Amino acid sequence: MMAILAFGGSWLGAVWYWRANNRMPATDDLVLCLLVLPLALLAVFWLGRKIYRGISAPAASASGGAAAQAEVPAEPARGPALSLVAAAVRAPHGMSAAELGAALAGAQARPALDSELNDDQGYPIMSARIADIDPDPLREEVSEWLAAHDLEPHFSDEQWRALSAGSEVVSELSSPLSGHPQLAAHAERLARREPSPLPVLQLQPVWQAEWKPEQRQAAALWLRHMLTQAGWPEERIAVAPERGAADTEVSTALARLLSDEPPALTLVVACGSHIGADSVERLGSAAALFNASHPQGQIPGEGAAGLLLADAAQAAMLAPGAQLPQLLAVNSGRLAHSADESKRASAELLLELSTKALHSAGREASAIALITADTDHRTSRVMELMGVMSETTPQLDPGADVFSVGAGCGSCGAVTYLTALALARQEAESRNAAILCISNLDPFRRDVAVIGPAAPVVV
Repeated sequence: MMAILAFGGSWLGAVWYWRANNRMPATDDLVLCLLVLPLALLAVFWLGRKIYRGISAPAASASGGAAAQAEVPAEPARGPALSLVAAAVRAPHGMSAAELGAALAGAQARPALDSELNDDQGYPIMSARIADIDPDPLREEVSEWLAAHDLEPHFSDEQWRALSAGSEVVSELSSPLSGHPQLAAHAERLARREPSPLPVLQLQPVWQAEWKPEQRQAAALWLRHMLTQAGWPEERIAVAPERGAADTEVSTALARLLSDEPPALTLVVACGSHIGADSVERLGSAAALFNASHPQGQIPGEGAAGLLLADAAQAAMLAPGAQLPQLLAVNSGRLAHSADESKRASAELLLELSTKALHSAGREASAIALITADTDHRTSRVMELMGVMSETTPQLDPGADVFSVGAGCGSCGAVTYLTALALARQEAESRNAAILCISNLDPFRRDVAVIGPAAPVVV
């Protein structure tokens, strides 16, 4: 914008001056007015901005940030890095993190007109639907299992789609667990009523905000049942209690893992679907649905994602000799005002969180090879992300070095952020470099994670 104003103002002013004085400009006049003058104006603006930021940065730091309030201390505490043993993804444009990454890199991940859903005016909506989801087989199996355990929650069609994708993710992540070397010793010690050497597997499911408590409980029990079917003992599985709002539980769980109480082995999974008449009606009633008259609305999406995290001892048992990407740091904060209502996008809080996360992870910004984010198509979110890039990682190309999951796969709350984290793990492993993962999809919540490159598993 400043370049447009500088060149446009200089050119229009020069043309007006020459016409008003009936003067034919010489070559020197053309170079001076059409090139040197606008470049000089831009240089003055750039220098002035640098001086202003140099003066205002200490004052802003001392005041604690009047525009936004971070939820974390200036020096976030971090325990040992956790190994990201495995990741699984079910997304509209990829049944794995690698497949989704390739689609995003090739600009092939785009929402499309939905063949089944219409807005309140009868027009098809834009959505990001997983074409291969068939919830009917799972619906029959889960319904029989729930009935056998005296559980009869009513799941909507959207929830069955979400649970189907989530079950596939848990099934995939249970594969490394089935080869744990202490499973046999656990069975022997259990028979002798001796303490088990097997760690407790923390199952951390993350549900959409609209899921009722009885639906969450039943779905969590089903996912735990899937883990036992894969060979992990039921008595060594603990379903983590919910400690916050559903769509923020991913960052809450990851921060807790890197705090003073990291469990040895954790499976974090999120699943959800906004591909249904209920979600479309809810978004339409809130004037939050993307359409021709509301281009800053949300595009419904769906999917599931999961991460299997372990400390050094358990990672060495699950993947002996392997080099696994590391979760180095997590940082979160909350905006003072909703990003959906702000007239001007501000990257101040997200920039602060990114700086602190990189410092806590012991990584220079110049070492970041890629940014993954849950950012969607909305201008406020895109400008906020670009603001962080320009200040923190100017070495990255906005067109090639940013994977915006929300823009390609629609909005689906915590699922979108966990998918971005799974994608960051994949890219850290394939590129052998540090990845910055950013969440700014929520109107208030802001999250940043640093995924380190693959490192040898040592105890």
